[in-house]
Amino acid sequence: MSFSAEPRAPLKILFDTDMESDCDDAAALAMLHALADRGEIELLGTMVSAKYPWSAPCTDAINTYYGRPDLPIGVPKGKAGIQQKSKYAEQIAKKFPHDCPTYEDAPDATKLYRKILSAQADGSVTILTVGDLTNLRYLIESTGDDISTLTGQQLVKQKVAHCVCMGSRYPADLDPGKWGNFKPDADSTVIAIEKWPTKITFTGGGQFASLISTGKRLTELPEDNPVRRVYELYFGGKVNDRHSADQIAVMVAARGTGHPWKLVTQGHNHIFPNGTHEWREQIDNPRHEYVSALADGVDPADVIDSFNELMLHQAK
Repeated sequence: MSFSAEPRAPLKILFDTDMESDCDDAAALAMLHALADRGEIELLGTMVSAKYPWSAPCTDAINTYYGRPDLPIGVPKGKAGIQQKSKYAEQIAKKFPHDCPTYEDAPDATKLYRKILSAQADGSVTILTVGDLTNLRYLIESTGDDISTLTGQQLVKQKVAHCVCMGSRYPADLDPGKWGNFKPDADSTVIAIEKWPTKITFTGGGQFASLISTGKRLTELPEDNPVRRVYELYFGGKVNDRHSADQIAVMVAARGTGHPWKLVTQGHNHIFPNGTHEWREQIDNPRHEYVSALADGVDPADVIDSFNELMLHQAK
């Protein structure tokens, strides 16, 4: 069974990743390039939410491998934001061609977001975030400038149709010690989600993402494929399956919230100051919804096959 998209104009996607702590960020980016090669999406940029020095160069190395070396890449320049250790980012950046500098000299993501969004048609952009929400917080808080007289919130409301946010476990994640994208920069999570003016589809990780684990089949790719190499480095030399949290978010962003997903629309995502959260059915926020389960009758193996089809796509 194939979960393919109906023919339509390419969907414009701005991708935002930490590209440091987990390997599924790299697989998600590979899937986006495959979808772009198929004409399903237009990839407008690949922002990096981490302050880890090698995250942006690693992202650019993957973009370059897939034939898009000039995709805009920006990083958060304000006080907010974090960096975590990475098992792969520096090694990928040093092994594969790219021309993106390390963090200190990389462009400011807020300015790039504003420049890219300003150039798009109204209501035409999907923002897909699979890392910290630092960049989205800075975008929302930005003021009018020589790029646009609109504030960041006004610019998002005018240009963005949809935000897909890979964030935590549903219906709740109340353990501050458990890993999750909302917690490392909790202040930015709270601000970005509270002030975001368009629809947000949250996608879950945890057991749901582990049910659709992928990665082992990356050994079918050439040894010089950077995404295969990311998984090798992450697992200490041997490629293994890993949860597909970020890949789920890619598919929801690119192909929608219908089949094979179960969509919850009633309620809102309540974020606590420490980045933990719970889904509350009351009060209903029509802009909030989440995907954290497969629709009734869907075989996880079929979804895994659809993910692998894109992850194993060969660069043009």
